[in-house]
Amino acid sequence: MQHFYVMKNYIDKLLTSELFVDFSSDELQEFFSEYKYTIRSHKKGEEIYGPGDTIKNAGIILSGQINVVQITSMGKEEIVVSEFEGELIGQAFSITGQHNSFAHFQVASAADILYLDLHTVLLSPSDKSYYRKFINNITKILASTNIQLNKKIQLLTQKTLREKLLTYFSQTATLTGNLTFTMNFTREQLAAYVCSERSSVCRELGRMQDDGLVIINGNNVTICYELEC
Repeated sequence: MQHFYVMKNYIDKLLTSELFVDFSSDELQEFFSEYKYTIRSHKKGEEIYGPGDTIKNAGIILSGQINVVQITSMGKEEIVVSEFEGELIGQAFSITGQHNSFAHFQVASAADILYLDLHTVLLSPSDKSYYRKFINNITKILASTNIQLNKKIQLLTQKTLREKLLTYFSQTATLTGNLTFTMNFTREQLAAYVCSERSSVCRELGRMQDDGLVIINGNNVTICYELEC
């Protein structure tokens, strides 16, 4: 019954997930008939995993937004990365079995998540056509995660708040391929992402607009400076 429910209600979303790129509908159904999974709904503000938890199952986000947060020694929350529909959470922990010692996986907006033990999948190789696609996709995801963290390091090594915000805007514009885009962060979340205070971020955004660097309308941003190649 659960398998039928998932295939009927989430098959389209799963086919757009980065983990199932190039899967056919039949291959996806065969995959989930082979490997165990669970689906859970989470409310905004809920913590899915925290420091001290063993993360056996990675999560495929079917809807909503999950922030990966770390708490500084002063008790301040800093967003490491945000994940959205179709993306994965906890994949590195699930695959390696390493203990989660720092990350809080927090629900930023109500989310449905499919949980899958990636370690078990990798330990159960198959000669089915979908398995090679799965291996290719999970490899790309892990490589992409590394690139994402390198981008965060690039942002955090900027000396001023303005430079951090400009780096975030430039990275987002490059990712979307458009100088106009919509931020997925509230002002408070943006401040946590660039490791600053909300009031400081709001003031700096106003100054950046006054200086003609950006145009901001709500969460819509237009970059008015030339991006570096």
